[in-house]
Amino acid sequence: MSQAGPSLGRAAARRQTEAFWSLAMYLLNGALFVLVGLEAQAAVRALSGTALTEAVVMVVAVACALVIVRFLFLFTTVYTIRALDRRPQQRGRRMSHRARAVSALAGFRGAVSLALALSVPYTLDSGTPFPDRDTIVFVTAGVVVATLVVQGLVLPAVARWAQLPQDTDSEQELALARTTASRAALDALPSTAADLGTDAETVERLKTEYETHLSAAQAATAASDPESAPLLRRRRQETSLRLALLEHKRSAVIALRDGHRIDDTVLLRMQGTTRCRGGTPRAGNPGPVSTPAGATMPDTGRTGGRTETTAPAGRSFHR
Repeated sequence: MSQAGPSLGRAAARRQTEAFWSLAMYLLNGALFVLVGLEAQAAVRALSGTALTEAVVMVVAVACALVIVRFLFLFTTVYTIRALDRRPQQRGRRMSHRARAVSALAGFRGAVSLALALSVPYTLDSGTPFPDRDTIVFVTAGVVVATLVVQGLVLPAVARWAQLPQDTDSEQELALARTTASRAALDALPSTAADLGTDAETVERLKTEYETHLSAAQAATAASDPESAPLLRRRRQETSLRLALLEHKRSAVIALRDGHRIDDTVLLRMQGTTRCRGGTPRAGNPGPVSTPAGATMPDTGRTGGRTETTAPAGRSFHR
């Protein structure tokens, strides 16, 4: 689905699908934790005083063992890889001991462990109760809580101690996507305009716009270049201005609804076309440079006769 989804369906359907799966995953995870809470409560009632004490000790032992095993695996396998792979490019993939410490503490237990514990049957084929099922459920729930609470509280401090370098891979890939998209649009513009019978004035205007997007994308990849600074500054200012004006447009439409000049159906249609979501944009931090014709690899679709393109912070511009 992740491979074929972006090339199938319309933009509106893809947005609805993303929102649906995000909500579905949230509900499923929440329901799973609620179910485990009910099962753990029943398991505590079923365990006697001694058995409950032993189960608590097992929770602590298993949680510590999981962390120790992750540390041993991450700190020992690296030397095995270095001994077997002597290629020069392998050295560029090495990470520091501090980074491995962060990875070791980031191994949280969650939905998979809970689902496995709940899959244990209540009875065997013979009809007798499954041995120590209550202990299995209690220990699993306890280990999940321990990893989420203890490791979750310790991890931020360890991450700050590790002083990890900034990951620029995603920004480089985003810049590559923006540049490639703009070049593809420029290459296809003459033939597409001829097929659609577009007049020369419109073609020239779109060509200038896409060339501007391409220049902005290329400038973003060379942000350290002093010559790129003025262009990036203008693009950020334009983005901030567009977002601020978009908020005024949304306020005006809401005022029409509040004044009973339009109904909620029209308001929802307007919000669907402009994607006016979220709070007031921060002019000082407009996010990635993004403009209507698609410097940010737009997810375009026709809605109400307007071409929609995605903008920072979940908002969209439209023309």
